[in-house]
Amino acid sequence: MSRFDAWPRPITPIKQSAGMVEDFAVLRAEREKADAGVSRWANKVDGAWLAEDLTWFSGAANREVRAPLRLLVTHFFNHQTHHRGQVHAMLTAAGQETGDTDLFLVVPRSSAVVRPSNHSAGRPCLATCAAAPAVSPSSK
Repeated sequence: MSRFDAWPRPITPIKQSAGMVEDFAVLRAEREKADAGVSRWANKVDGAWLAEDLTWFSGAANREVRAPLRLLVTHFFNHQTHHRGQVHAMLTAAGQETGDTDLFLVVPRSSAVVRPSNHSAGRPCLATCAAAPAVSPSSK
Protein backbone atom coordinates (compact mmCIF):
# COMPACT_ATOMS: atom_id res chain seq x y z
CA MET A 1 0.00 0.00 0.00
CA SER A 2 3.00 2.31 0.34
CA ARG A 3 3.16 2.44 -3.46
CA PHE A 4 -0.58 2.89 -3.97
CA ASP A 5 -1.61 5.27 -1.19
CA ALA A 6 1.44 6.75 0.58
CA TRP A 7 1.26 4.35 3.52
CA PRO A 8 4.51 4.05 5.49
CA ARG A 9 6.90 1.67 3.81
CA PRO A 10 7.33 -1.61 5.74
CA ILE A 11 10.60 -1.72 7.64
CA THR A 12 10.66 -5.50 8.11
CA PRO A 13 12.16 -7.43 5.17
CA ILE A 14 9.76 -9.90 3.51
CA LYS A 15 11.81 -12.93 4.62
CA GLN A 16 11.48 -11.82 8.27
CA SER A 17 7.82 -10.76 8.10
CA ALA A 18 6.46 -14.00 9.60
CA GLY A 19 7.69 -12.91 13.05
CA MET A 20 6.85 -9.23 12.64
CA VAL A 21 3.84 -9.40 15.00
CA GLU A 22 3.93 -12.32 17.43
CA ASP A 23 0.86 -11.55 19.56
CA PHE A 24 -2.30 -12.74 17.76
CA ALA A 25 -4.54 -10.08 19.33
CA VAL A 26 -2.17 -7.36 18.10
CA LEU A 27 -1.96 -9.01 14.67
CA ARG A 28 -5.76 -9.13 14.42
CA ALA A 29 -6.10 -5.46 15.39
CA GLU A 30 -3.44 -4.46 12.84
CA ARG A 31 -5.13 -6.57 10.15
CA GLU A 32 -8.52 -4.94 10.83
CA LYS A 33 -6.90 -1.50 10.69
CA ALA A 34 -5.19 -2.34 7.39
CA ASP A 35 -8.40 -3.78 5.90
CA ALA A 36 -10.27 -0.58 6.75
CA GLY A 37 -7.46 1.45 5.16
CA VAL A 38 -7.58 -0.65 1.99
CA SER A 39 -11.34 -0.09 1.77
CA ARG A 40 -10.89 3.67 2.17
CA TRP A 41 -8.22 3.67 -0.54
CA ALA A 42 -10.31 1.51 -2.91
CA ASN A 43 -13.17 3.98 -2.69
CA LYS A 44 -10.83 6.69 -4.05
CA VAL A 45 -9.59 4.71 -7.04
CA ASP A 46 -10.89 5.77 -10.42
CA GLY A 47 -10.32 4.78 -14.04
CA ALA A 48 -7.84 7.58 -14.71
CA TRP A 49 -5.60 6.44 -11.84
CA LEU A 50 -5.82 2.80 -12.95
CA ALA A 51 -4.74 3.82 -16.47
CA GLU A 52 -1.40 5.16 -15.17
CA ASP A 53 1.85 3.22 -14.82
CA LEU A 54 3.89 2.88 -11.64
CA THR A 55 7.68 2.77 -11.63
CA TRP A 56 9.57 1.55 -8.55
CA PHE A 57 12.67 -0.34 -7.47
CA SER A 58 11.70 -3.92 -6.69
CA GLY A 59 13.79 -5.54 -3.99
CA ALA A 60 12.39 -8.94 -5.01
CA ALA A 61 13.50 -8.48 -8.65
CA ASN A 62 16.52 -6.33 -7.68
CA ARG A 63 15.78 -3.85 -10.48
CA GLU A 64 13.57 -0.97 -11.48
CA VAL A 65 10.12 -2.12 -12.63
CA ARG A 66 7.36 -0.31 -14.52
CA ALA A 67 3.86 -1.76 -14.73
CA PRO A 68 0.27 -0.58 -15.26
CA LEU A 69 -1.52 0.21 -12.00
CA ARG A 70 -4.56 -1.79 -13.18
CA LEU A 71 -2.34 -4.90 -13.33
CA LEU A 72 -0.70 -4.16 -9.97
CA VAL A 73 -4.06 -3.65 -8.23
CA THR A 74 -5.34 -6.91 -9.71
CA HIS A 75 -2.19 -8.63 -8.42
CA PHE A 76 -2.62 -7.03 -4.99
CA PHE A 77 -6.06 -8.57 -4.50
CA ASN A 78 -5.34 -11.85 -6.29
CA HIS A 79 -2.15 -12.48 -4.29
CA GLN A 80 -4.24 -12.60 -1.11
CA THR A 81 -5.97 -15.66 -2.58
CA HIS A 82 -2.57 -17.35 -2.83
CA HIS A 83 -1.89 -16.72 0.86
CA ARG A 84 -5.34 -17.94 1.93
CA GLY A 85 -4.58 -21.14 0.00
CA GLN A 86 -1.29 -21.51 1.86
CA VAL A 87 -3.05 -21.13 5.23
CA HIS A 88 -5.70 -23.65 4.20
CA ALA A 89 -3.00 -26.15 3.24
CA MET A 90 -1.15 -25.64 6.55
CA LEU A 91 -4.32 -26.06 8.61
CA THR A 92 -5.29 -29.19 6.68
CA ALA A 93 -1.77 -30.63 7.07
CA ALA A 94 -2.02 -29.96 10.82
CA GLY A 95 -5.22 -32.04 10.94
CA GLN A 96 -7.66 -29.14 11.32
CA GLU A 97 -11.07 -29.15 9.65
CA THR A 98 -11.53 -25.99 7.60
CA GLY A 99 -15.07 -26.46 6.36
CA ASP A 100 -16.25 -25.15 3.02
CA THR A 101 -14.18 -22.39 1.48
CA ASP A 102 -15.96 -22.00 -1.86
CA LEU A 103 -18.01 -18.80 -1.90
CA PHE A 104 -20.95 -20.42 -3.66
CA LEU A 105 -21.21 -22.82 -0.70
CA VAL A 106 -20.57 -20.24 2.02
CA VAL A 107 -22.55 -17.18 0.87
CA PRO A 108 -26.33 -17.79 0.85
CA ARG A 109 -27.99 -17.28 -2.56
CA SER A 110 -30.62 -15.01 -1.03
CA SER A 111 -27.98 -12.53 0.16
CA ALA A 112 -27.67 -9.27 -1.72
CA VAL A 113 -24.42 -7.38 -1.95
CA VAL A 114 -24.96 -3.89 -0.61
CA ARG A 115 -22.87 -1.38 -2.54
CA PRO A 116 -21.36 1.60 -0.73
CA SER A 117 -23.38 4.79 -1.01
CA ASN A 118 -20.69 6.36 -3.20
CA HIS A 119 -20.71 3.51 -5.75
CA SER A 120 -21.55 4.45 -9.31
CA ALA A 121 -21.73 2.31 -12.41
CA GLY A 122 -18.97 4.28 -14.18
CA ARG A 123 -16.49 3.97 -11.34
CA PRO A 124 -14.38 0.90 -10.53
CA CYS A 125 -15.42 -0.67 -7.27
CA LEU A 126 -12.53 -2.73 -5.99
CA ALA A 127 -12.43 -3.93 -2.41
CA THR A 128 -15.78 -2.75 -1.15
CA CYS A 129 -17.92 -4.25 -3.92
CA ALA A 130 -16.09 -7.07 -5.64
CA ALA A 131 -14.36 -8.48 -2.58
CA ALA A 132 -16.88 -7.54 0.09
CA PRO A 133 -18.93 -10.29 1.68
CA ALA A 134 -22.58 -10.37 0.80
CA VAL A 135 -24.67 -8.44 3.28
CA SER A 136 -28.43 -8.56 3.49
CA PRO A 137 -30.02 -5.12 3.20
CA SER A 138 -31.82 -5.60 6.52
CA SER A 139 -28.53 -6.05 8.44
CA LYS A 140 -26.99 -2.84 7.12
